[in-house]
Amino acid sequence: MNPYQNKNEYETLNASQKKLNISNNYTRYPIENSPKQLLQSTNYKDWLNMCQQNQQYGGDFETFIDSGELSAYTIVVGTVLTGFGFTTPLGLALIGFGTLIPVLFPAQDQSNTWSDFITQTKNIIKKEIASTYISNANKILNRSFNVISTYHNHLKTWENNPNPQNTQDVRTQIQLVHYHFQNVIPELVNSCPPNPSDCDYYNILVLSSYAQAANLHLTVLNQAVKFEAYLKNNRQFDYLEPLPTAIDYYPVLTKAIEDYTNYCVTTYKKGLNLIKTTPDSNLDGNINWNTYNTYRTKMTTAVLDLVALFPNYDVGKYPIGVQSELTREIYQVLNFEESPYKYYDFQYQEDSLTRRPHLFTWLDSLNFYEKAQTTPNNFFTSHYNMFHYTLDNISQKSSVFGNHNVTDKLKSLGLATNIYIFLLNVISLDNKYLNDYNNISKMDFFITNGTRLLEKELTAGSGQITYDVNKNIFGLPILKRRENQGNPTLFPTYDNYSHILSFIKSLSIPATYKTQVYTFAWTHSSVDPKNTIYTHLTTQIPAVKANSLGTASKVVQGPGHTGGDLIDFKDHFKITCQHSNFQQSYFIRIRYASNGSANTRAVINLSIPGVAELGMALNPTFSGTDYTNLKYKDFQYLEFSNEVKFAPNQNISLVFNRSDVYTNTTVLIDKIEFLPITRSIREDREKQKLETVQQIINTFYANPIKNTLQSELTDYDIDQAANLVECISEELYPKEKMLLLDEVKNAKQLSQSRNVLQNGDFESATLGWTTSDNITIQEDDPIFKGHYLHMSGARDIDGTIFPTYIFQKIDESKLKPYTRYLVRGFVGSSKDVELVVSRYGEEIDAIMNVPADLNYLYPSTFDCEGSNRCETSAVPANIGNTSDMLYSCQYDTGKKHVVCQDSHQFSFTIDTGALDTNENIGVWVMFKISSPDGYALLDNLEVIEEGPIDGEALSRVKHMEKKWNDQMEAKRSETQQAYDVAKQAIDALFTNVQDEALQFDTTLAQIQYAEYLVQSIPYVYNDWLSDVPGMNYDIYVELDARVAQARYLYDTRNIIKNGDFTQGVMGWHVTGNADVQQIDGVSVLVLSNWSAGVSQNVHLQHNHGYVLRVIAKKEGPGNGYVTLMDCEENQEKLTFTSCEEGYITKTVDVFPDTDLVRIEIGETEGSFYIESIELICMNE
Repeated sequence: MNPYQNKNEYETLNASQKKLNISNNYTRYPIENSPKQLLQSTNYKDWLNMCQQNQQYGGDFETFIDSGELSAYTIVVGTVLTGFGFTTPLGLALIGFGTLIPVLFPAQDQSNTWSDFITQTKNIIKKEIASTYISNANKILNRSFNVISTYHNHLKTWENNPNPQNTQDVRTQIQLVHYHFQNVIPELVNSCPPNPSDCDYYNILVLSSYAQAANLHLTVLNQAVKFEAYLKNNRQFDYLEPLPTAIDYYPVLTKAIEDYTNYCVTTYKKGLNLIKTTPDSNLDGNINWNTYNTYRTKMTTAVLDLVALFPNYDVGKYPIGVQSELTREIYQVLNFEESPYKYYDFQYQEDSLTRRPHLFTWLDSLNFYEKAQTTPNNFFTSHYNMFHYTLDNISQKSSVFGNHNVTDKLKSLGLATNIYIFLLNVISLDNKYLNDYNNISKMDFFITNGTRLLEKELTAGSGQITYDVNKNIFGLPILKRRENQGNPTLFPTYDNYSHILSFIKSLSIPATYKTQVYTFAWTHSSVDPKNTIYTHLTTQIPAVKANSLGTASKVVQGPGHTGGDLIDFKDHFKITCQHSNFQQSYFIRIRYASNGSANTRAVINLSIPGVAELGMALNPTFSGTDYTNLKYKDFQYLEFSNEVKFAPNQNISLVFNRSDVYTNTTVLIDKIEFLPITRSIREDREKQKLETVQQIINTFYANPIKNTLQSELTDYDIDQAANLVECISEELYPKEKMLLLDEVKNAKQLSQSRNVLQNGDFESATLGWTTSDNITIQEDDPIFKGHYLHMSGARDIDGTIFPTYIFQKIDESKLKPYTRYLVRGFVGSSKDVELVVSRYGEEIDAIMNVPADLNYLYPSTFDCEGSNRCETSAVPANIGNTSDMLYSCQYDTGKKHVVCQDSHQFSFTIDTGALDTNENIGVWVMFKISSPDGYALLDNLEVIEEGPIDGEALSRVKHMEKKWNDQMEAKRSETQQAYDVAKQAIDALFTNVQDEALQFDTTLAQIQYAEYLVQSIPYVYNDWLSDVPGMNYDIYVELDARVAQARYLYDTRNIIKNGDFTQGVMGWHVTGNADVQQIDGVSVLVLSNWSAGVSQNVHLQHNHGYVLRVIAKKEGPGNGYVTLMDCEENQEKLTFTSCEEGYITKTVDVFPDTDLVRIEIGETEGSFYIESIELICMNE
């Protein structure tokens, strides 16, 4: 039933006739003196009819609401939006075609609509083209009527009676319609003039028709996928046989969405560019901004709005209904005839008359200043807008537009919550009577609160007008098609409107007759002021509906196919939503574009009150830095891993944060989507998960018998695949899960067997590895499966740095000659960890700094069963796509050292030459941290055979091998020489080869010299680690032990305690200025004044003879002396003077008469240096 027939819905519409049919001499009260009024007394149907007939406006109202093709566009978009909200398999097709067929193919003239589409664009651009091409395009498009109608009738028949014949008929019709559009749409494009520029123009003219045809095709393909799935899932249709020409519609659908989207946007932009680069002869060769804006406005409603909804046809991404919104703004213009081009260039006009990209706003009030005059014909001089962001209670004020004077009087139109202007009449004084910039005298606003029509007005001054006026109606057509007395009602109504007023701007024109150019900005009525999250539909909330934006983030212009602008996400933004069903769980995902690489992926976190923080890394979707012309596939979807159930609050804040450090990585957020989790969706996810894991594991093997792994498959990949298998539902797929678990275990065993590195996954602690003390094996990080290596920073002890290290030598017996090996592993995170892999030198030397940016993948808490990885994003980015991330940290043979930033996986190669088990060069693999604040988390370390080498690689390794052999020969020669000299010096210290006793005349200086020679032996320690044995370590230890033996024997036979002063003055009695100093690495007793004295009492056997031996030197005047005396006052004295150059050794034989003797050291003047004092029994 028509809701408008035979009803007097609004009994108090008596003001409407005055509002819409204004004479030049009427008087009205200003709005502040007039209460909010409800239109009364005129039948609403009559008012709508009046809106459609210009003669009802006295012939002088110009309407900007096109009653033909523009209304068709808004109805089509409204129909598609409505259709996506239905969750039944046939909902979109039945509702869509039922509405679209009479709009696109009206019964009275089926060719009229398509012709209007083309004519409308032609009237905007005004470029000539042969009429035959236009006529041919109409014929091509009109062939679709019978095909679509037949298909639609079969659908309705099947819905009433889904018997076998009707079912098969529908399937056949689907194929026929698909094939029809497969031919018609290319034919439409290819039927253009041969001249390239004319062909482009032709395609611009037919673009709106192309978009409508593409939409019909996508509707059918979407229905085909759903219909076949519906039949497959219902056993009552098991009798159906596949059609002889059956095809898989889903890939056809997704490819068509991409192709149609890209074509429409590209062609639309060609039209914009054509206008922008074509001088208008009527404007003295300048660019006509009004034409540019008219094209943009009409093609937005005709093409871009529709294209923005094309992704919703993707059944894989939207298996249930979807709630969509269009957030773009379009502009209608008033008073452009005064030619602003004379005063402002094109870009200035664009900037002044349109809004720059911004968060979506809602109009709170319009505030106009009227000229301070009491005479008739008053007008508004300037104005500003008040607005707020979605679900934000703070009202923002715009700039003041126009020529404001302090004497002007303010008049405001306030809009309460959920009150919207959907239509307005504007009366402006004719330009020739204006002597100031603004010329609007009165505005009537038609307003809806969703349940009734309201009217308000703003009138300058008394409202009395005696001059000529211009009268204009602004607004856009209805959203949904309804019948009114058999004819479509196209003017918007309080409950059927496609757009609402969002903003007004103006530009002053300093012409002879001064004019203010106005633009009225309109937003689509599909935008939800509450950001409602639905429980039965996938909810799309555009990112620009945020109400808070970080200082580094900004809104940028969309590419044309997103339905609005985008957020260039740099730091954070907040969206507020409303939700009422607290039992419903959701998946949350984003539609985005990013130019990050595998090494510089952006990481985002989502905070929701009452919900554990969510996070994920964004895969790169496009390359380069230009994001102004992004294609359909440059946008991808990524879903937060955890299910979300909202806390019981009506308003829910979602705060998005960037947690990575790659500020140069662009992240453009299009939409945030909420997918209600139903049983069918959950089961479908589990099925997809199973199929994904099966596909991943099937790629593991290099042959059908599955006994060899692919070389590019890493041990880390296998561990992560095992995690995926563990997350498969045992309830739904118990058998499949067990089979996959066996498969992944087999892969793990093969991985371990091919790894010539022992215990690369640290499951056996540090078995096979040599480590420093500050190495631990842990298993508390869900990034890794099982154990992993934790390396702490280097130790700083009193300024000495002791590196942290772990290394393993792969013996020659495990290697093959002239073979290339892959050295690779996984770094959870690290700082300043150095990887060295060597055979013939430092073939690989890499510093790896890897950020801790994987925590978003896994929860940080463990329960008694470990980390719950199944609540996380289970599929690592590298599995199945190793080209970007797996080998991103590789060795450059042209460089000696490399620094690897950010890559979690590393892979290098090392080649072997000839093998020599006696030499046992092997391959060394070492990780080292030399900075105290460094660290590393490592696992899944591998050295696996890649294959034999030949060609240049073979020649290079032979060259390296020869060079290494030559270097080793030189090292051996150097070692032998140093060894011989040191051994000879050590041999001279002892009386026999058993090193049982020192030669009697062996001095401390000789022992120290022998020690110096031993320390001079080269290549004792590892080149990279100072405490790890090198090639000469064994002979060094041998000789060093003999020196230690000599020192021990020396200390043992010296009766004087601490006679070499290595322990300072311990054991000596010291007076005056005497101390022990380190001079040239030797402890020396220094007396610097005659008053200084050093002495020691020594017990000995008086019936033996002794030798007193002193090594010392004297500097300056006077003498230095060492005196030995016994208790019988017998004494022996050794005297040193400066006439004796350097350290000299002096001895004296003593035969004490008592068991106690005294050693005294002193000087008479200058300085005295004593290196050692010995008292040796002659029996030694």
